[in-house]
Amino acid sequence: MSSNNPFDSDDDKDQVAIVGNGGGQILEGFLCPICRADLKSIDVLTDHFARQHAEEEDALKSVFKDIFTKAKNKILNNFDDDRSGSSSGNTASGASFSSPTGGNGGGASGGSSNARSRQNAFNFMGKQQVGAECSHFEYFQSIRNPRLERYASETNKLIIRLHRLLKDLPTNAEQRKIHERNTVTWLEGSLVKLCPNCAKSFHLARRQHHCRLCGGIMCHDCSKFLDLEMAMQLASLSSTQSDPLQNLHLQQDRAIRLCQHCLRLLDTRHDMHESRTCRPVLAQVYEEIGKLKKNVTPDLEMYMKINLSLNEGENIFTLADANALLGKIGKVAEALDARSKRILAIHCEPGSREEALKKAIRMSCMQAIKERMLSLPPLPKEEYIRQIQERKRMETEQRILTEQRLAREAYERYGPGAGTSNQSIESGSFAQGSDLQSLTNWSAPQAAGTALSVDDPLIEQINIIKGYIKQARQDLNFEVVETLEMNLRELQREVYERQRLSQNRNDD
Repeated sequence: MSSNNPFDSDDDKDQVAIVGNGGGQILEGFLCPICRADLKSIDVLTDHFARQHAEEEDALKSVFKDIFTKAKNKILNNFDDDRSGSSSGNTASGASFSSPTGGNGGGASGGSSNARSRQNAFNFMGKQQVGAECSHFEYFQSIRNPRLERYASETNKLIIRLHRLLKDLPTNAEQRKIHERNTVTWLEGSLVKLCPNCAKSFHLARRQHHCRLCGGIMCHDCSKFLDLEMAMQLASLSSTQSDPLQNLHLQQDRAIRLCQHCLRLLDTRHDMHESRTCRPVLAQVYEEIGKLKKNVTPDLEMYMKINLSLNEGENIFTLADANALLGKIGKVAEALDARSKRILAIHCEPGSREEALKKAIRMSCMQAIKERMLSLPPLPKEEYIRQIQERKRMETEQRILTEQRLAREAYERYGPGAGTSNQSIESGSFAQGSDLQSLTNWSAPQAAGTALSVDDPLIEQINIIKGYIKQARQDLNFEVVETLEMNLRELQREVYERQRLSQNRNDD
């Protein structure tokens, strides 16, 4: 029996699997690829292969790989045969193609020619043209816009009627009914025998009622009622303080009878207005949490800077500054904890995504408080700070004595003017008085215990800067404190140098 399978190779054409007792019969079904047993269903086949042929899985993969390789080669060969058959008219002259090695074909030259022919075939294939296009947007707008305009115009008419109905609404029941009938034309009751909503007939026990906005008729069971306060909000009359509106609080009937259609339109308008103007409580509180985290970041960085400065013995900041800033950070931590608890207390459906979101916000706030605010390094003791400052003072004094000794030795060796150096600071390296007066609109009060009548402008600027430093400490603005302290030191150094030079002139 010969095989007609196009995926069989030339070597396998005479080797066809004959399954059955008599031979020549090809089985179909859910066959096991190893033992050729028909298992009737895919589940039984999968279970059978997992239990019986687990160790032969690698062999099966190689079998499938060989099958796909043969199929691929067969498809490519058929394509090459078709291509060569279509170009047989051009090669009928008997021209032969020589291989790179000088042969007439075959081997590597045959593979390269096949690849080249496939590439040429793909290049000469015509590109698919774009099909017909049809835009349905205009049709969509033609259907949607009239519907929206109809609902919008109908809702606006109801708002206008509601405005006129509430403007001069009497308190007396009879006069109120007359006012409602004069504002909106009611439908004649004799023309309606059945309720449009429930299709029940009207009689002595089931009376007719009219909608106050459209004048339609319905029974009492199908009637809806709109509260007067909600009606005032819809009519945009809640901010008006005219006498007729004040009389609305004296109304015995605190609702307006409406039909289902009118109430649905008004509710849609109210929901749309709420969605545009109102924000959920969760979003508002979460925004406050974000602002607190953003505002506390500079304070945390400044606390670390103050702590490092105190540990190094510098006197730009004090221990009271660090404690005040730590108290401010503690208040922010309490505010974060309170707001995260408030978010967690908002009602939502158990197991919903909103509940998971609230828990995630609460966990992030707790993590921020724990890692950023409660894990701050402790402040050094006051005795330790004094020891560091005393040691630095002694080192400074020792350095000054050394410089003075070297200056005297240079004076004795080389004469006057050899050891002197102009150590005056340049103008502009510290803040001037006009610059300080524009800093956060402060009034620059004079420091306590200083004389107001000072002729030296540097002394005056020193007093002004001391007043700024005092006010900056009160506002916990320690960045400004640091800048002003540096300027104050520069000014004090300049005053000291001037006094020293003047004393040296007097001694001479």
